[in-house]
Amino acid sequence: MPLYRPNGAEAFSSSPFANFFIRIAPISLRTITASEVLLMKYFASTLFSAIILVLLCQHLCPIFANAATTAPIVFTSTRDGNQEIYVMNSNGTREINLTRNRAADLDPTWSPDGEQILFVSNRDGVRDLYLMDADGDNVQRVFQRSGHREQPTWSPDGKMIAYAVPEENAIMVASITGHSEKHLAWIDWGRANPAWSPDGSEIAYDWKGGGKIRLINLNTDSIRVFLEGRRFVMWQPTWSPTGDKLAFAALKWPKNHVGPLRVDDKLTLYVADRDGAGVKHLVKEPIVNHPTWSSDGSEILYEKRVDNRRQLFKVDSERGKPRQLTRSGENYLADWINSPGLPVEPTNATSTTVWGKMKQQ
Repeated sequence: MPLYRPNGAEAFSSSPFANFFIRIAPISLRTITASEVLLMKYFASTLFSAIILVLLCQHLCPIFANAATTAPIVFTSTRDGNQEIYVMNSNGTREINLTRNRAADLDPTWSPDGEQILFVSNRDGVRDLYLMDADGDNVQRVFQRSGHREQPTWSPDGKMIAYAVPEENAIMVASITGHSEKHLAWIDWGRANPAWSPDGSEIAYDWKGGGKIRLINLNTDSIRVFLEGRRFVMWQPTWSPTGDKLAFAALKWPKNHVGPLRVDDKLTLYVADRDGAGVKHLVKEPIVNHPTWSSDGSEILYEKRVDNRRQLFKVDSERGKPRQLTRSGENYLADWINSPGLPVEPTNATSTTVWGKMKQQ
């Protein structure tokens, strides 16, 4: 019921929000009309919604603002005595073993939607490709017929995979269900480290016999040499999220050097534009291997030997200031989730959410 002051100058609704906007001219007492009641309810509801929106923003905005620092990294670790697959936040916190298997589990890579992890395991006797959910559940072999397959990479739509078959010195492609397997390109020395471009048009891979990176066009099957004519020995390409750059481990060939040169203990981190322009020496201290980009392109993850053990580092993709993330056991062959996600485990701000169970759209 509406309330009135004794002089009839103001009317108050029983709703506390009505006091913000209802004033009645100093006339004799009268009853508020139905339209005035509806107007009061409308403004009260709008104000209430605005207050709730502000409170929600104060609670949730820090979560999204910190997404880049908590977007999970998946990696191989030997800290438990054998090769296992771990996941951690991108600041190096909350390292969790996903596989817990006596077999060797290694070389994990995120699906484009962050819901699955493709990895290599010998749990059935030979190194082959396996899938599991992002929380480590539902492990299954990709191919019905077992075979030696490794170094996997996803197509950007998540429907296809490419991988190396060392015994055949080949890169193969197949559907993620293990069907339609076919030959894509020849490689040498068994390792190729294929990397599918974000636009889906090319796959970059190692050609170690010449110390070069090649790119195969998936529409025309034509092959070009990356940084052709440059005096680099370079391996392990990885695409920036926008596909306009490649990061890679490399050694610039010393001037006036003649004869063989050992390079595996001298590799450092370089970045160059997709067309070969803008070559930048990002990390000059060896030994750098297997770089991978953060989802926003602001950082690059890589492995580096510390006291003769491989550890994971990350570096700003522009300023080149490295930070060590791991220290226990050996840690290597890592991949950064393609899109910013939730932390590996709940923080104070996400205490009701377990990462890996919540599906990101």
